[in-house]
Amino acid sequence: MEAITITLNGREISGQPGMTILDLAQEAGVQIPTLCHDPYLDPVGACRICIVEDERSGVLMASCVTPIAPGMVISTQSPRVLERRRTIVKLMLASHPDSCLVCDKGNRCQLRKVAADMGVGLVEFQRIPQLSTIEEVNPFIERDLSKCILCAKCIRACQELVGEGAIDYLGRGFISKPATFGNLPLEKSECTFCGTCVAICPTGAIMEKEKTYRGTTTTTVRTTCPYCGCGCGIYLEVKDNHLVRIRPDGDNLLNHGTLCVRGSYGCDFVHSPERLTSPMIKVNGNFEAVTWDEALSSVADAFKRIKEAHGSNSLAVFGSSKCTNEENYLLQRFARCVLGTNNIDNGGRLYSTASDIGLWETIGYHGTTSSLDSLERSQVILVIGANPSSSAPLVEYAIKRAVKRKGAKLLLIDPAGTKLASWAHLWIRPKVGTDVVLLNGMAKVIIDEELFNKDYVSKKTDNFETLDKALQAYTMDYVEQITGVKVKEIRHVARLFAEADCASIVYGNGITQYVNGVSSVVALANLAMLTGCIGDSGGGIYVLQRENNGQGACDMGTLPDFLPGYQSLKDAQARERFEARWGCHLPTDAGLSALEMVIGAKEGKIKGMYIVGENPVVSFPNSNLVRQALESLDFLVVQDMFLTETAKLAKVVLPAASFAEKEGTFTNFDGTVRKLRKALEPCGGSLPDWEITLRLVQKMNYPMLYFSPQEMMDEIAELVPLYQGVNYADLEKKGRHSPRRQFSGTLGHFSPVEYISRPDSLDNGYPYTLLTGTILYQFGTGSRSSRSSRLKKFSPEAFVEISKADAKGLKVKDGDKVRIVSSVGELVTSVKITDMLNKGMIFMPLSFPESSVNGLFDIVLAPRTKSPALKTCSVRLERIGSCA
Repeated sequence: MEAITITLNGREISGQPGMTILDLAQEAGVQIPTLCHDPYLDPVGACRICIVEDERSGVLMASCVTPIAPGMVISTQSPRVLERRRTIVKLMLASHPDSCLVCDKGNRCQLRKVAADMGVGLVEFQRIPQLSTIEEVNPFIERDLSKCILCAKCIRACQELVGEGAIDYLGRGFISKPATFGNLPLEKSECTFCGTCVAICPTGAIMEKEKTYRGTTTTTVRTTCPYCGCGCGIYLEVKDNHLVRIRPDGDNLLNHGTLCVRGSYGCDFVHSPERLTSPMIKVNGNFEAVTWDEALSSVADAFKRIKEAHGSNSLAVFGSSKCTNEENYLLQRFARCVLGTNNIDNGGRLYSTASDIGLWETIGYHGTTSSLDSLERSQVILVIGANPSSSAPLVEYAIKRAVKRKGAKLLLIDPAGTKLASWAHLWIRPKVGTDVVLLNGMAKVIIDEELFNKDYVSKKTDNFETLDKALQAYTMDYVEQITGVKVKEIRHVARLFAEADCASIVYGNGITQYVNGVSSVVALANLAMLTGCIGDSGGGIYVLQRENNGQGACDMGTLPDFLPGYQSLKDAQARERFEARWGCHLPTDAGLSALEMVIGAKEGKIKGMYIVGENPVVSFPNSNLVRQALESLDFLVVQDMFLTETAKLAKVVLPAASFAEKEGTFTNFDGTVRKLRKALEPCGGSLPDWEITLRLVQKMNYPMLYFSPQEMMDEIAELVPLYQGVNYADLEKKGRHSPRRQFSGTLGHFSPVEYISRPDSLDNGYPYTLLTGTILYQFGTGSRSSRSSRLKKFSPEAFVEISKADAKGLKVKDGDKVRIVSSVGELVTSVKITDMLNKGMIFMPLSFPESSVNGLFDIVLAPRTKSPALKTCSVRLERIGSCA
C-alpha cells in the first residue's frame, strides 16, 4: 500500500494507511500525552488529552482515533491545543480527591505526571467530589472509584485482552462508573483477579490489596513468571531486598500486558516463613542445621560409598521442570559424568513424555509447533484434554480473543465442563478415556468425505493408505457406541475442523496422562496432517506444559534415554561430541524413568537418590508406596525451598534459592527462551540450584568448571542444535524463539493407533469416575502456591466437585465432608456442588499437599513412556456425619 504523508509540527513524515495521528507521532518520536491509550487496546478517545490541531481547518481532534490522511498539517503544541489539554486535566482534578500524598499510586500516577508536565497545580474550578467506596473481601484487588477518570482502560483490558468481561460501565453522566454486573463486589462477579486492570489503571482507582509497601520503588527487575508453561514477562518491584509488587511486562509481546492471579499475586512465597535457610542433616530422626561444607561432604561421601559398593546404576537423580535450563543441563551432566548413570529424569515425566514420543514419530517435533500469535489467527481451534483457563491462562486469553474479535470457532472436547464451554461453537462430551476412538472417527469422516488436504498429504506425508485402511474399523456406529457421542456431532466437528483454512489443536495432560497417551497424541497429529494445518501452512499443535520449564527441562536432557536436545544415547556421533566436550565416558544404556526409580528403590535396586525441586510424595501416584520406597533408601538428599513432604524423608536437606534470587533461562511451551533475572539476595543461607550442584561436583573431586549460568548457556548453544544461537546478550533485550522443530525426515508420517479400553472398576465397589486437574487459585502440587498468603487465603483447602444428581443421592450439600476411597488409598475433603459434571463423575484439584489426590491412584505405567496414569481412576464416596 502507498504511504501517506502528512506534516507534523512543521516536518513532513510518512506512515501506512490505517495509522492514527498518535501512532505516527509516536513512531516519529513526537510525544503526545494520553491517559486512555494503550498499544494493546482499541482506541476510544475517552480522555481527550491527546487532542491535536489540524492547521488547515483549525479543527481539534483526538489523535488516538483520527486516522492520518494525505495533506494533513498537524500541530501537537499549538496554543489552542495546550490550553484545551490543561482545561481537560483541571476538570479531571476537580472531581479527583486531594490525596496524592497518601495515595498508593504515588509517582506511578499518570494523571499526576500529565498534570505536572503541563504545569497544572491548584485548580480554580469548583470541586465535585465523587464519593464511591466498595466493600471488597477478596485479598487481591480494592477499588476507590473516587479516583476514576473514566478512561475505560480497565473495562477494555478485561474485555479485549483477558476476554472476561467482568466489568463494564454502569450508569450515565456524572454517575457513570466501571462496575460489575449488579454493582456487586469483585469476588461475586466473573472476575478472576488477573490484575490486568490494576496494572493498566492510570490512577489509584483500582489498586492491589494487602500491600506490603505503599510507596514507589526505585528497583525494578524484568524477569519471567515462575508458574505455568506460558512464560509471561513480569516486572518485580523491590524494596530493601523485599518483593513488594509484581506487574506485567507491557513490552512483552507474548502476554500483551496481562497476567493471571498467580503471576500477579502469587509470588510472595519467596518470603514465606517456611523457607529453608540452612542445610540440614537428620540426626536421630531430627534435622539439625549444619554448614554447607558439612552437608555437601555428607552427600558426596554417601554417593561415593554407594557407587563403589553397588555401582553407578544404584544411584538416581530426579530433576525439576521448575528449575532453569542451565540447572537442568548441569544436573544431567552431574548424573552422567560424575555418578556415571543415565538414571536421570524430571517432573515433566508425569505429563509431557507422551507428546515427546507421539509428535516426534509423526511430525518430527518434540512439542508445540507454532507461536501463540498463530493460535490467535486460527479460524478453528480444537481444545481437547485441556483446561487453559486454569492451567495456561494466557492461552485461554488468546482463544477468547480469537473467538470474540476474529470470529474463530472453538471446538471443545471434554467430558467435564470448563470455563471455555460457554465460548464453544460446539462442545463434545465423550466418555472418559475414549479420545482415541473419537479422533479416529473424525479422521475417518475427513477421509471418507474427501475433506483432507490432498496436496499436503501427497507431498508432505507418507503412510496415508495404511491409516485409511486401519480407520475402516471405526464405523460411526462403533464410535458412537464407545464414546457416547452422537454420529451427527462426530460428523459436524470433523467437518468444521477440516473445512477451516487455518485450524489449531490445543491439548494438555487430559490427553497425555493416560496409559494410551501416546496413541491420543498420534491421533491428533494424524488430524493435523490430514488438514495440512501445521508448520508453514498455518495453524498448528499446541502442547500445554504444566510447569514453567517443562519444555526446557526435557530439552536439556534430564531424561533417561536422551542427551540434551533429544540426541539419542545410541547416536555414536552425538555421544562422542558430548564426551569430547565433557571429558568423560558416557553410559550408553537408557536409565530409569522417575517412577521406575521409585519402584527400584522399593525393590532395593536403587540405594541413593538426589531430588531437586520436586515433591514426589505428593505428585506421584500411591503416596504410601512412594513414601515407603524413599524411606527404604540408604541415602536420600533433597534440594528445595521448603521442607516438603518429600524433604522430610531425606537424610540431608539443601536450601535452594527461589526464581527471584538467581539468573538463568526458562523455555516456555511454544519454544521461546526467556531470561530469568536476579532481583533479590537468596533467603538466609540458601543458594541457587546450579551453585549447589556445582559445589557438590567439587566435593566429589570432579573437574567441572562453570562460573555462571551464562557459561552454561554458551555450552548449550554449542552442543544442542535446538538452542544454537541463543545467547545472554540477545536475551537481555527480548526472548528468543528456539528454531522451529521440523519433520524428523522429509515427510510427516501417518501412524494408525488402536483404542485400548481402560480397566473398569465401576462395578467393583467404586462407582464414581474421579478426574483430577488444576485450578486457577493454586498450582501444581501446591509446594509454592500454598505458601502464597493471598492464594492460600482465597483457596485455603482441598475440595471435591460433584454433580447435583450425585449430591442428592448422597444427601450432601456444599461444605459437607465426604471420604473418597480408591483401591489404594483414601482421603477426606469438602464437597462443592456443580452443574458442570455428569452424574457419576467427580473432580478434585491437585494442589493441596495435605489432601493429595494422587494418593488415590495406583502406579500404572504407560508401556512406552513409563509415565503414570494420573488423570482418572475409579472411587467411591462416603458421606461423613449427618446432613442437616
